[in-house]
Amino acid sequence: MPTKTTLSSCYMCSDDCPISVVSDGDRILSIDHPKCVRAEGMLEQRESPDRLVSALVRGNHNEEWNDVSLSRALDTTAEALLHIRDRYGPESVAFAIGFTKEVRPYLSRLARAFGSPHYLTESSCCFAAGFVAATITLGREYEYFLGPSRRRCPEAKCRLVWSTTPSGSMLPYEEHHLYTDASSVPTIVVDPRRTDLAELAVVHLQPRPGTDGALALGFANVIIENGLHDKPFLAKHAHGFEEYSNYVAGFTPQVTSQITGVPAELLIEAALLYGKSRPAQLTISPSSTTHHSNGIQAHRAVLLLPALCGNLDVEGGNRPWRKRLKERNVNLSAELPASDVAPMGQKEHPLFVKYFGEAQGMRLADAIESGQVKAVFSIGLNVMMWPNSTRLARALKSLKFFSISDFFPSPTIDAATVFIPAATHLERQSLVVNPYGRIQYRPVAVPPRGDAIGDTELVFGMAKRLGLNDMFWNGDIHSSYDERLEGTGLRFSDVPFDGTPILREPDFGLERSYETLGFGTPTGKVEFVSTELESLGTDGLPVYEEPFWSPVSTPEIARDYRLVLTTGGRSKNFMHSQGRALKTLLEREPNPRIQIHPSDAAVRDIVGGEWVEISSPLGAVTMKAWVTDIVPSGVVHTVHSWVGHDINEIIPDEGLDPISGFPPLKSSLCEVRRIEPPTS
Repeated sequence: MPTKTTLSSCYMCSDDCPISVVSDGDRILSIDHPKCVRAEGMLEQRESPDRLVSALVRGNHNEEWNDVSLSRALDTTAEALLHIRDRYGPESVAFAIGFTKEVRPYLSRLARAFGSPHYLTESSCCFAAGFVAATITLGREYEYFLGPSRRRCPEAKCRLVWSTTPSGSMLPYEEHHLYTDASSVPTIVVDPRRTDLAELAVVHLQPRPGTDGALALGFANVIIENGLHDKPFLAKHAHGFEEYSNYVAGFTPQVTSQITGVPAELLIEAALLYGKSRPAQLTISPSSTTHHSNGIQAHRAVLLLPALCGNLDVEGGNRPWRKRLKERNVNLSAELPASDVAPMGQKEHPLFVKYFGEAQGMRLADAIESGQVKAVFSIGLNVMMWPNSTRLARALKSLKFFSISDFFPSPTIDAATVFIPAATHLERQSLVVNPYGRIQYRPVAVPPRGDAIGDTELVFGMAKRLGLNDMFWNGDIHSSYDERLEGTGLRFSDVPFDGTPILREPDFGLERSYETLGFGTPTGKVEFVSTELESLGTDGLPVYEEPFWSPVSTPEIARDYRLVLTTGGRSKNFMHSQGRALKTLLEREPNPRIQIHPSDAAVRDIVGGEWVEISSPLGAVTMKAWVTDIVPSGVVHTVHSWVGHDINEIIPDEGLDPISGFPPLKSSLCEVRRIEPPTS
């Protein structure tokens, strides 16, 4: 049999970079991919001997697994879901997905067709809070603020980079323009840690984790006091500016310094540089400012800085992506009536559900413990994504039914009653619609190992077994692609079947389009005071509040847990937990580590490379100490999503942001102590 070359895409992260795969039958000979560490693990991800490639079924999580055929596992799943629906109603079943994101359109459709309002994704703690914050503050055209904020704008006279580090998360990593341009474009970095990008910055501000909102208000104070705000723009296009101006007057550099720990003179220097530079670009993370108990308001405070200085919708500033590639929503929301039962989290976080269109999954343990949810069908779900993650693991084990599809053994699988082996991206087809301007059909490069099944095929197969085949294009996946492509001007027949991508340049349209279109908020203006928040009885200003646990808000906890804990800094080696079962990547980063300042390590008799225990009132986990002044004294930083060393076990799930429902993963409290090495 001759060798075959398949044009494909890499899904070791969600960038979906084009690759080519040379294979001989079911054997991969080589993969050509962009220069990326994560991509080096994709072959092992497919071929690892530790990968689970057989379907498994058991009566409950305490029983031994039984190998069954894939067909039998799917039948068992459908029978259980139908039985629970008939007895308790469709709202008793939740449909949940972590990574992959590719099958989201179909799982959302399956939930609605089944009659369940409880469709939830990893967006319950990733990206969505920034989406909501931008929407209610700047309007729907700015909902995707994140992507354009990261594009290279040669016109920018200054860049304000708020808690994001390309070398750990954004291709091409160290060759990203934020590094290569830093010598010619004055760069301000806001990050509690002294990152590699911070080393290149003109000014580096290190706020205490969880105080970003106060720092942004301090920026505004300096800008307004020095008359650097764009008065004509604000007079015509701002709602509530006077009230906002009066509020930020209290955040003088000295007051802001007391809250954040940032020296007043550095704050003044940074704010004057940003305020005087026209245009200036804000680059922001999707999660760093929102993983806090007051994250939405903090994110809003940061987003208002471009508006304050007239840097919206101008080249070199922050533009809305009005004409980005966007596939049609196929979740049946227009065709089927909504459930009479509200999605989980709607009562507590109505704007999250309204604008992001899904349940707030951080409320899953509540829904299970209350008896509202009795079964969960999931793809790629990861309990380590939740704060107080052991609580969710216990809740999942109490369900009448819980299925999971994945690649490798995990704590989530430990709680399941049905396991369905997942095909890797090299073994499954997909339609890639990248908002940055690429449409690509990804064909199957090599056959799935064992009984592994593609995520789309899994959902379509479940739809057929649940009697919903007529709502799933009668099983024709390629017909579904036609519907998803509506709005792009293409049909699936226009997309090369061999995997060749169609590329389109992003179109941002005319500058200052708000002059004729306004802003897509209720007032048609930038809402310094949010009318949506006010209508819900919440303060419309981007008010600052202390983190749920902090030395200020909970001094009684801080007496015993003296260090501020922040988590989740990105690593180029892993996409969250994905890849941590791969020796190829573990060789580069073999252990979970905690960064601790030399002075904090010294008083605790901690030496770098030793095992330590990190504890909070919720429990304790172990990691290796990395003694470094990357973190300031009094602050420690840990990685996340390591099996057996799950830092989220000790982060409270009570301190969810009231607007978004996001957890306080990046501002908590802990203590660290030296321990004997754990036995293997």
